[in-house]
Amino acid sequence: MSSLIVPVTTITKIRPHSNAERLEIAEVLGWQVVIGKGTFSEGDRVVFIPPDSVLPKHQSDRFNVTKYLSNGRVKCAKLRGEPSYGLVVRPDNAAWQEGENVADHYEITKFVPPLRSTAGDAEQDHPLFHKYTHIENLRNFPNVLSPDEEVIAVEKCDGTNCRLGYVEGAFMAGSHEVRRKPPEDSSKINLYWLPLTPHYENAENVKKLLMEVAHSRGGPVILYGEVFGPKIQDFNYGRKTLDFRAFDLMVAERFLDYDEFASLCDSYGVPTLPVVYRGPLDMNILRKAADEKSTIGGDRYREGVVVRPTKERFQDFNGRLQRVILKLHGDQFLTGGHTDVK
Repeated sequence: MSSLIVPVTTITKIRPHSNAERLEIAEVLGWQVVIGKGTFSEGDRVVFIPPDSVLPKHQSDRFNVTKYLSNGRVKCAKLRGEPSYGLVVRPDNAAWQEGENVADHYEITKFVPPLRSTAGDAEQDHPLFHKYTHIENLRNFPNVLSPDEEVIAVEKCDGTNCRLGYVEGAFMAGSHEVRRKPPEDSSKINLYWLPLTPHYENAENVKKLLMEVAHSRGGPVILYGEVFGPKIQDFNYGRKTLDFRAFDLMVAERFLDYDEFASLCDSYGVPTLPVVYRGPLDMNILRKAADEKSTIGGDRYREGVVVRPTKERFQDFNGRLQRVILKLHGDQFLTGGHTDVK
């Protein structure tokens, strides 16, 4: 999940709406927002309220947007055929600096989808069974990746996040937030233990990868991936049963460079999410890739892409040192009315 950032920023460009004389399109960071014609100008300092922000009613009333929100939640929409992401408002304080996060001032919180769980399956967490990186939105941080560095973009899967570990001689499994107990009934499918059980055709490959890498390199090994298929999210990717694809690997508390991760998975026969672009950073190519037909399966468009440098690195994100890995949802997915969880 990405951070809640409600930044003070600048409108970089305003262009005409393609299908409405009284509307315009403002470009803010990596987003576009449909606005009333003449309400803002290029170069204006604004506060950008991104999708999945939740506004208290007195603030949404103040901005005259309550009727457009879903229980206070800002969503993506198409307005007369043009995608619009979030809101822009004038800052309450002229002294606010560019990049300042003013979420607390407006009492804005982040929408959090309901936690998926089965009763009583939560296990006490382990300090070495690390949760996955918080992936920031590329549209919020369009300048984090350098134009001259090589990046990898993999298809973002519309499923549920899963982590699998071999830690201190024991297998572990969990969702992003919660470590889960092993299933008591092996005949029933457990979402988060699925890749380690006979319900998944490559389960023995996953186990071998975790155990053998842990023994050869020392320290815990955690494989991160996505469980997807029927009744998980909106997309089933043409699957009639649940499936799994890996997207990252931590060995001895360090994330591997992409090529090393992919090579290890390939050598053990563990399927990974498909790479859809590799090369210098190019936002036009990435936006197009995020909207194309899924290569995981089925006949639907992609949820989006996850972009990272080919060589692992960390960078400052608004005063916090974080791993550089970012997500870019496709326009069709964002405006398609998809749910966060089923």
